[in-house]
Amino acid sequence: MSTLNQEFAFATIDEVAELLKSRQLSPVELTMDALNRIEQLNPKLNAFITITNETALAQARQAEQDIMNGRYRGALHGIPIVHKDIYYTKGVRTTVCSKILENHIPDYDATAVSQLSDAGTIMLGKVQTHEFAAGAMTNSPHFKPCHNPWDLEKSPGGSSGGSGSAVAAGLAFMGTGTDTGGSIRIPAAACGIVGMKPTYGRVSRHGIFPLAWSLDHGGPLTRTVKDAALCLQAMAGYDPKDEASVNIPVPDFTGKLRLDLKGVKIGVPTPYYYDNIDGEIDSALKKALDDLRRLGAEIIEVNIPLLKDVHAISMGICLGEVASIHDEWYRKHPELYGPDVLGMIEAGRLSSAVQYLQAQRARKLLQREFLDAFESVDVLVTPTLPITAPLITNAAVGMRLAELTMPTNVTGLPSLALPCGFDSNNMPISMQIIGKPFAEDEVLGIGHAYELSTEWHKQHPVL
Repeated sequence: MSTLNQEFAFATIDEVAELLKSRQLSPVELTMDALNRIEQLNPKLNAFITITNETALAQARQAEQDIMNGRYRGALHGIPIVHKDIYYTKGVRTTVCSKILENHIPDYDATAVSQLSDAGTIMLGKVQTHEFAAGAMTNSPHFKPCHNPWDLEKSPGGSSGGSGSAVAAGLAFMGTGTDTGGSIRIPAAACGIVGMKPTYGRVSRHGIFPLAWSLDHGGPLTRTVKDAALCLQAMAGYDPKDEASVNIPVPDFTGKLRLDLKGVKIGVPTPYYYDNIDGEIDSALKKALDDLRRLGAEIIEVNIPLLKDVHAISMGICLGEVASIHDEWYRKHPELYGPDVLGMIEAGRLSSAVQYLQAQRARKLLQREFLDAFESVDVLVTPTLPITAPLITNAAVGMRLAELTMPTNVTGLPSLALPCGFDSNNMPISMQIIGKPFAEDEVLGIGHAYELSTEWHKQHPVL
């Protein structure tokens, strides 16, 4: 076995998998290196809630033994990852970054956790989320804020900020996330990595604590698009334990990874998505669209009129569902909630069934408008965030971070966030690619072609 170098901290799953498979690299060495980085850097980042050293090393030794004996399971075998602390993990504390569940130890694994474990991944620990995943900043009052590795005074985004921070800082090769209004893509964008929100129903939510049932999605945060495809491959699939799970075949998500975009039609929904964004983000997106055009894509402007109402639609659905989920705890122990989550629950308790049903009806109309747009284009390209990562102390901008991501939670469409530049403060800028229902392979393929033509994903924070 080789001696592990620091360079593997920012290697991709795709790169490391080849070394593990050929036995040039040991899962034990790889895991020990990750644990050492966590020990060194987590005090700065506060990404972890629970570090599972013993479990990780035991899993690494088992992976090494399996690979040495010819029982290689695939690209994720021996890969150290983290789970957002909203995914249930058997025998390991799952707090959802809340006071209410601070000592909660599940007696089963979430389906996605089981599937990633079956693929041979190694669990380094559980990482931060905004309390009950109900926000975009990952600044739980109960566990102190998580920090962005590009600038420790900045938010990593949320609610999957712990996964975003850990993957961007080279502490793990992948982190699980959930996305109700953008909570995979927001931290991916804020931290300069890749986040994949699949189609609603593609990844089981069984064993993931819910925020809003009809908006919740699970997915991966990784360093590259190909890594996201490899991780989504393990996470996807029908699960009868999730009533929203869709029983359709899972394609090979790496099957449409491509080198150029000849023949691809890309829609640009200028109204709404490009109306109120930071100037440097606007410039970066224009440059990205030029790059896509040079790769062979045809750029077509499209209009989705109901986007102007998407915030009202999203909140009309989300608030009532949040209040329903938390009804019993709220009535018994409202004092255990942080102020922002408490406010969300109280707003939901004031919303009416009429508002909820009107929002659901409007949702169907918005879905129809997106599908109509896809009759003339293959994907849509937008900014992921209207601003770069804000200061942790600037909690007031939290809702703004979700402006450009929430439409595809409402519609359930697959959406990929990937780096496309940096602002003048060296903070990451991100592009979002939105696809047709269950066309994750196409979205990933287009993202991969863009990624290979740029160098953004190769830049990493220095801590």
